[in-house]
Amino acid sequence: MGKSRRTGNHYPHVQPSRKSLKKIKDRVTEQTGRYTTIVPLDDVISEVNSTLRGWVGYFHIRNCSKSLEEVRGHVEQRLRTQLCKRHKVRDRKTGYARFGNRVLYEKYGLYKVPTSSGWTKAHASR
Repeated sequence: MGKSRRTGNHYPHVQPSRKSLKKIKDRVTEQTGRYTTIVPLDDVISEVNSTLRGWVGYFHIRNCSKSLEEVRGHVEQRLRTQLCKRHKVRDRKTGYARFGNRVLYEKYGLYKVPTSSGWTKAHASR
C-alpha cells in the first residue's frame, strides 16, 4: 500500500518487480548488441518493438510510470548507441544531437512506451 502525497489517502501501489525490469532491459540490450550492427535496422527495431509491446501490454497498470520511464530511457539509449555504431559517430553529444528522441520515434519507428495510464480510476459510476 502506498500513501498519496496529494490527498494523504492510501492506495494499492502496483508496479513491475526489479527482476522483471532487469529481464526486459537485458532482453533489449541483447537485441541491440554490437553483433546486431550487420542485421538490417528495420529488423532490429521491429524485434525491439515487438518485445516492448508485449511487456508493456502485460505490465502497463495504473501507477507504474517510474518503471515504464526507466524502460523507455533504456530503450532510447540502446537504440541511440546502435545508430551511433552504424553511422560511426564516436561522440555521445553528437549522437544525442543527431539521433534525438523525435528522430528515434518518427524516422525510425520506435515504439513509444507510455509512461502514464489512460485512465484515472476504475469506477462503476464513470
